[in-house]
Amino acid sequence: MDVNVTSRFGELENLYTFLVDDLADRRTDQLPFLYSPMWPITILMVYFGAVYIWVPKFMENRKPYDLKNIMIGYNLAQVVACYAIIRHFFKYGWTFEYLYTCKLPDYSTDSAAIGFMYGSYFNYAIKTLELVETVLFALRKKQNQISFLHVYHHACTFAIAWIFAKYVGGSMLTYTIIVNSTVHMFMYSYYLMAIFSKQLPFKLNAMKKFITVFQIVQLMSILVNIGFAMRESCSLPRVYLSIYLPYMVILLWMFFSFYYKTYRKNAKRVTNEKDSSDVVIRKQK
Repeated sequence: MDVNVTSRFGELENLYTFLVDDLADRRTDQLPFLYSPMWPITILMVYFGAVYIWVPKFMENRKPYDLKNIMIGYNLAQVVACYAIIRHFFKYGWTFEYLYTCKLPDYSTDSAAIGFMYGSYFNYAIKTLELVETVLFALRKKQNQISFLHVYHHACTFAIAWIFAKYVGGSMLTYTIIVNSTVHMFMYSYYLMAIFSKQLPFKLNAMKKFITVFQIVQLMSILVNIGFAMRESCSLPRVYLSIYLPYMVILLWMFFSFYYKTYRKNAKRVTNEKDSSDVVIRKQK
């Protein structure tokens, strides 16, 4: 083999070792599906293939599956998991000071540090499970729910959760896990109630708008958290912040756009249609 080629392979190997071993939280080496970056890459490739190619092709000449019981179990599991992860972090010392106080990752074997590490890994496991949701949409032929926002959000959140669990495992950025889990408790509770909407004594339309607003407020508060983390006096890993910040900005813009198109624009259209109807009625009179 050419000396230059061998040298380049050696450099790549050293770079891989530096990224995967040297920079990582070595306490997580034995945790399943976390050590190698091939795990998240493979999972995302399977996710994209299933959502955009294999399941749609499989369902092309089939009727939508009735997955009511599975959806009930999935939504209930998400609510329980979100509650459990919030309780876990509070158990190991998490407080709302993590929103604005510079808390650095603790890579020691202290019980609180280990608790935060497992909490971050648990968050990664939850984000992996969330990918199943899109596949269920595809099996039910709910293509309108498989929007770019939905897929982008789930894929990027999963990837960032892997990065956080492998490299950070704690710090003030755990604020995202707490606030996101809180929002998801409400969101999946709404999805669970929506399955039984016909049996409920009230309508869920208002709750849908509330959850979207809640998600936007959540994203804005996360940007505030990132802003505090980027202070010169706070030595959190800048590489992680440089990945995390653009994602949050893009996601917030997409949610604002979704809110405008879904609620503001539709409200204007309904108002215009109502005004036009009133004019027609007056003319008929």
